[in-house]
Amino acid sequence: MFKKKYRILISLFFLFSLNGFSQQKNDCSKLELDKLHSKTKFVKDSITVLKKTVEAKIKDESNNLKKDLLKLKLDSLYNVLDKNDIEELKIDIQFCKQNPDCLYSFDLVNGQVSRQPGKDFYNDFEYVYNNSSKEIKESESGKKMIEKLKYFKQSMVGSLAPNLSGIDINGKNISLTNYRKKKFVLIDFWASWCAPCREEIPFIKTVGKKYQEYLEIIAISDDKYISKMIEAINKEGIEEWKHYSIEQNNSSARKDYFVNGIPHKVLIDLNGKIIGKWKGSGELNKKEISVLLFNTFGF
Repeated sequence: MFKKKYRILISLFFLFSLNGFSQQKNDCSKLELDKLHSKTKFVKDSITVLKKTVEAKIKDESNNLKKDLLKLKLDSLYNVLDKNDIEELKIDIQFCKQNPDCLYSFDLVNGQVSRQPGKDFYNDFEYVYNNSSKEIKESESGKKMIEKLKYFKQSMVGSLAPNLSGIDINGKNISLTNYRKKKFVLIDFWASWCAPCREEIPFIKTVGKKYQEYLEIIAISDDKYISKMIEAINKEGIEEWKHYSIEQNNSSARKDYFVNGIPHKVLIDLNGKIIGKWKGSGELNKKEISVLLFNTFGF
């Protein structure tokens, strides 16, 4: 009886020791990463201050031309922030590769899998997960990451686009496969209540008109109420697009295309392959879309 209790005490001792060691290691890793993040943190803090200043000027500016120039400046600051976030992610990925049993750094990387900075880092994310310790893979964070990577992979540039089918807002059948060998498709995930989505509509209308012979636009709405969606469509003058409601079709489109925020755009070629994917809004995304369409169609 005594020996049994002794063995239990020894087991508990080692268990608590390992947990303590793990916590100590994570604390040390946090300190190391904080040092590595010092430059990116400085940039982030500096840009945040500048953003607030520009936003205040936009609010007070009555001259439309000056206001537009300030908005362009604000957009450029967001672009700097995006690039800074990518640099920080690279630091975290490298740290994870060197410390495969550190849950703290793994959590940081995992948090970026579905965000804009991580959209081009699938191979690195996969490497981090595959080379992490058994304990991390079996943790809640590990389970969430492998689930996210599944949908990331099937909707990334170079993959065959997940099929989309159902009815449009006019009750007509719609299927992504119907456009194979016929037209390119630009999918725009949006909602009537999403201000950045609405702000992007004039740009999409421009490219849609320019490439109307070659390009079909399918707007996928995340609106809960179809009436709100239709009201916004009429107000924006985009009735000629194909409109698809996630709610109406009980669709898994958001999950299938790994959409974690809107606006979110996907460009699909004649073979049904994804050739472009953009999360969020902004001038940088518009420029990338314009360049890709120009290179694709030659004008």
